[in-house]
Amino acid sequence: MQQMREKKELDPQLKASYFDMIQRTIHSLDALIYEIENDGLHNQPLRDQFYELAVDCVPLVKKLNEAKRYAQGSISHFKL
Repeated sequence: MQQMREKKELDPQLKASYFDMIQRTIHSLDALIYEIENDGLHNQPLRDQFYELAVDCVPLVKKLNEAKRYAQGSISHFKL
């Protein structure tokens, strides 16, 4: 039988530091997503000449959005 781990109360300073780090990560991911979409996917000269390169950004943007959702989920989980 597997024992359930007891939920410990986090040190408020440690918790605040963790939330700050996750928030910075989310902001960094937002900046990366914006840059890739703006300079790649929505770059009309690039799309006109090398459509495949512009569209090649789509999987990367999807993965970055997924990472952002996980980070947001982490914050939601620990706020409970």
